[in-house]
Amino acid sequence: MLVCNVVAYGQTKKETIDWLNSKFEMSPIVMSETEQYTRFLKIKQDGSFSIQSYNYSPRVLLPDLENYRWKTLFTGHFKDLSFNSVKTTIRNGKVFFYASCSSGKCIIQQNQGRDDFSTYSAPEVLLGITSDTDLEERCKKAFVHLIKLCGGKKEAF
Repeated sequence: MLVCNVVAYGQTKKETIDWLNSKFEMSPIVMSETEQYTRFLKIKQDGSFSIQSYNYSPRVLLPDLENYRWKTLFTGHFKDLSFNSVKTTIRNGKVFFYASCSSGKCIIQQNQGRDDFSTYSAPEVLLGITSDTDLEERCKKAFVHLIKLCGGKKEAF
C-alpha cells in the first residue's frame, strides 16, 4: 500500500502583504468630469492598513501631493473585513478593489481637508486602484487570502 502525503503551500501573511504593497505603492490618477483622485494603500505586517486618498480639482493639470483639494485617511484591519465581500469593478481601464466589514462599520474615515477634520465610521472601503487589468484576479485572490490569514470572517448574509 502506498501512502502519499499531500501538503498545500500558500503564501505566508508576510509574502501576501509585501506583494500587495508592491502592487499598490503607485496609484493611477482617476479622472471624471467633476474630479480627479488617487489613493495609496499601505498594509502593515500586523494586518492593519491605511489608505491615503487625495482629491483634486479637474482643472489641476499635474496633480501631486501638494496641490490637492482635500485628502482623506481610511484606516482599518483585514481581520475585520469579510473575505467573501471582496469585489472589483472596472471603469475607464482601471480596476477598483472593494471590501466590506464582516459586521458593523469597521473602517475609520478621517477627513483631512483644509478646513474639515471630521471622522466617520464606514462599512465598506475602496482598498486600491490599478491600471493593470491583468492583475484583477491575482490581487482579488491576494486580498481574500490576506483577510483569511488575519482571521476575517464570512458575511452572514
